[in-house]
Amino acid sequence: MTIALPESAISSWGGFAYQGKVALYHSICLLCDKSFLGIPLVNFHLQLDSTDDFAIYHQGNAVSVHQVKAKISPYRSGFANALSKSSKIDTDCNAATQRYFHIANEIDDASDYINSAGGVVKFYQYGGDAHCKLEDIEEFTRRKIEEYLVKNSLPCTQILLERKYCHLSEMITSKVIEIHAAIHSGDSQNHAAYTQTIPSSDLENIVLTDFNAVSDIPYALIKLRMTVSYAFEWYVATNTDYFSIEQIKDCGAIYRFIYGMHDDDLQLVMHSLRPNGNESDIFRPDDIRGYIDIIIEITRKISLNGLPHYLKDLKRYLPTSVTLKDRWAPSFKTELLERIRTNPKLASVLYEYNTLITGSDTHGEITMVGESDKITSIHQRQNLAANIIREIPVSIISTEAAKKELNA
Repeated sequence: MTIALPESAISSWGGFAYQGKVALYHSICLLCDKSFLGIPLVNFHLQLDSTDDFAIYHQGNAVSVHQVKAKISPYRSGFANALSKSSKIDTDCNAATQRYFHIANEIDDASDYINSAGGVVKFYQYGGDAHCKLEDIEEFTRRKIEEYLVKNSLPCTQILLERKYCHLSEMITSKVIEIHAAIHSGDSQNHAAYTQTIPSSDLENIVLTDFNAVSDIPYALIKLRMTVSYAFEWYVATNTDYFSIEQIKDCGAIYRFIYGMHDDDLQLVMHSLRPNGNESDIFRPDDIRGYIDIIIEITRKISLNGLPHYLKDLKRYLPTSVTLKDRWAPSFKTELLERIRTNPKLASVLYEYNTLITGSDTHGEITMVGESDKITSIHQRQNLAANIIREIPVSIISTEAAKKELNA
């Protein structure tokens, strides 16, 4: 059976238009209050330009539908047709659904609109006003983000507020682009706009993110290349009496391979060097020197196909910059399991290279099974790139154990 969907103007809708900003503001209000009109509300979805200019859905029902008008008119009569249309919206609505009308400028009458069938449309309240000017909606949203942070005892600075607001606005824009992409791929704009919603959890994750601690990835990769260059050149150059000519050649080949990597692949190296930590932890020359020491100790030829690794039978061994003792093993394992769960790039690496070599002289082998909701890409296995991988077996062995397995 074909279901009639609401008409959508999403293909001509701008992500930074007034209605997008209003939709974001209302969504942050819901996150802050965790309720709507006194009724608990969590895990809702924001729908853009389908059932109405925007709508809030919960468990398949429209909790509220919102008409947004930025036109300049001081008279209620200028909105008569839009108010009438809003009062008749019934897609996914029930007796509890609220209908709201948002305006950017003050009008002569902002009392409730009631149609002949009893359908009620309320003018949305911003503080004590029934309107919000175009230039004020962003500030209203920032204040509401600040209220959320204070209420939940989270860090709150002007820089954080600005970054969180920008990322939230970008999410609205990205969703519009995603809907456009679906339309270009053959979906109808009515179906794409109706089905492609934003979960409240995605919005809340941005509000919760400490953007002061988020790495600037392009900068991080530049820094990694500089550290690799410094460590390889100086460490090898100052130890020529210790390294053989063959070892120096191998180090040079690995250095050139890593330094010349495409940024996407270099990010995988970044995650693999210290898989239990954050990206900012790996930019010390000592980390790279520890990585070099593993390579020096293992005489088996390293493979420079994908990430630098060793291959024996079906096992792929990945050098790291980690130094580990037995007493650190439980916390290392806990940290690594959490990183696998939250970092799809690391999960991709450990699916492909499931034996990690630490720079330790000796420690017991650590075996574990990590879980990842989704692996977005798997290096060198394009036919599996779209697979959902839930279990990732990983072994962590010392350099001495690796030498026994590989040098033989």
